[in-house]
Amino acid sequence: MIYRAFSQFTQSLLSLPETGMGYQLIKANRPGRNFTEQFVVYNSELVIELDSKFNIYKQQILRESYRMMFSKSDFLTLENPSLISRNLMGNVRSLSESSIKTKGRHTGISGAVDNLPTYATGTELFVRLSPYPDDKRIDFVKMKLKSGSYTTTNEDYWTCKKYSDDPIDRYALPSDETINWAYFIMPKPFDKYRPGIVQPAFDHNGGGIESLFDNGTYDGTYLERKPY
Repeated sequence: MIYRAFSQFTQSLLSLPETGMGYQLIKANRPGRNFTEQFVVYNSELVIELDSKFNIYKQQILRESYRMMFSKSDFLTLENPSLISRNLMGNVRSLSESSIKTKGRHTGISGAVDNLPTYATGTELFVRLSPYPDDKRIDFVKMKLKSGSYTTTNEDYWTCKKYSDDPIDRYALPSDETINWAYFIMPKPFDKYRPGIVQPAFDHNGGGIESLFDNGTYDGTYLERKPY
């Protein structure tokens, strides 16, 4: 089933890191149940059961639109949310040589979460791709990236555009919704991030560059949003 999160639950999810750019894999309890269930959450507000019908739910969102599904879905109360590792998705796909050469993708077995943080230079751009004009991981008041958020690099963003690559497959996103927006962030030299290669997930190949900002970025580092 597809549900929408109460605002309090959205805030709880925003206090947890993402699993990848724009989504979280979580396990949580429904009130009164003594077992956990698994869910994929888009933009910290649309909650989809991660069961054998997940691909059916995903297609329903594509047909009827994210906003329509959000507006008509029932609220869901969940307790004690915790993250599920992306590695548990069980994908064993590997990039073909042609994908590496013709789409500028990368090989490697280390996602951002597997690596140590490094300092930003203060001059490099990072880009967050999203279907949504109200991405919940951007703080539009303090103009910053919130803690636990993923981006890609500006270089990998332009490589994706240059080769007309599919960003859904490149960044292994669970939603097949069209990427409509690019959010540009220029971290300060004292902001830290963890670099990595997007690993296969949700039957997508990955191979893009990802950057995980555990503590977000400093005020004023979010620059602008542009159409993808």
